[in-house]
Amino acid sequence: MSWTVRRLDRVMLGTVIAVFAGFAIAYTRITPLGASPDELSHLNYITGISDHLRLPPAGETERQQPPLYYLLGAVVAKLTGDDARLIRLLSVVLGILTILTVYLVARRLFPLRPYVAVGAAALVALLPEVQYLAGAINDDNLAWLAGALLGLAGVVALQSDLLTPRLALGAGFAVALAVLAKETVWVPAFLLLVIIAVRFARQLRAVHVAALLLPTVVLAGWWFVRNAIEFGSPLPPLHPITAQRQVFDSLSQVRGYLAATALSLVGMYGNGAHFVAISILGARPLPGVIAGAVIGVIAIAACAAVARSWRRWDTTRRRIAILLLGTILVAVAQSVLNSATFDLQPQARYLLVAVAAATPIIAWTVAWRRGGPLSPARGAGIALLVAVALLLDASGLITAAHLAAA
Repeated sequence: MSWTVRRLDRVMLGTVIAVFAGFAIAYTRITPLGASPDELSHLNYITGISDHLRLPPAGETERQQPPLYYLLGAVVAKLTGDDARLIRLLSVVLGILTILTVYLVARRLFPLRPYVAVGAAALVALLPEVQYLAGAINDDNLAWLAGALLGLAGVVALQSDLLTPRLALGAGFAVALAVLAKETVWVPAFLLLVIIAVRFARQLRAVHVAALLLPTVVLAGWWFVRNAIEFGSPLPPLHPITAQRQVFDSLSQVRGYLAATALSLVGMYGNGAHFVAISILGARPLPGVIAGAVIGVIAIAACAAVARSWRRWDTTRRRIAILLLGTILVAVAQSVLNSATFDLQPQARYLLVAVAAATPIIAWTVAWRRGGPLSPARGAGIALLVAVALLLDASGLITAAHLAAA
């Protein structure tokens, strides 16, 4: 790769991050405190640590959440005098780290096509839901980063022929981070351990097992012990996100559930059961059917691109494709099962733990070609997608400003 290409790649990535940070920081200033999902509960968790050195006891909301995001938030709170708008900047930083991790995953997958990696990073950075929650106090931001790091560790493991202690330790720290981040990344963390165990079954030694498991035991074990003492079980009891508990219990709800989930990714945000549709330039909300149709078309196109390329791929690429697909399916299954058994939540933020699996595939699909440069039509299509994304981003800020002024 030439020096000019590397420099342009970095400039483009820097631009993507700057755009994301600009929108996210604007949300930290515009969004009223408590307007984002469960923000006051998350803030109470943080101030309980910073002011009283305690985790949430029985009866307090968010007590079921692992503590790492809140420990980090408590540090920021101490440094800023409990200024909630400055505590929100922690989420901005975590969002930037997630974008960088997605970029690294895509670079591993497409080493000769750096612009695909920039495209994957842009797909994350330009999502209104990501920008909005990156401007809020919410542990989903850490969960997305943990999910992305698990994806990176999985890709590195499948591309490696030798299990070194360093590789095992890196994967072990990714698992520990996931355990301390949020329950939505626990299954992907377990899958990473299974992948490594199967991939390197003949190479596994005691030192590797220790490197994989000890980070979680040392860094997260205390939390499970504390829960056993406080609640009588390794995990705190869950609580529904809304006062009136509802579950996904009939097929007639499928259409509305899917539409709301799709719309929450690109055209809607809010706190729990009270969502706000993003009005395009302050005029009309984006119809849910359009959001669902776009996501459906992209998914079908990605499946077609994978099917066309499958025969040309070697074993390693096929294994990685299966890993990425499995990660996406796990995120979807978790969201559906949670809504079917505990609390109806058609919110795409729970799916974004698989963002490092989905966005490289989408970026590769959008830029798909058999050889040579992009065709003018495909290049124009990519430019249009970027323009539409920026339009949605600007509309999100306008909507948030109108709500704050109301």
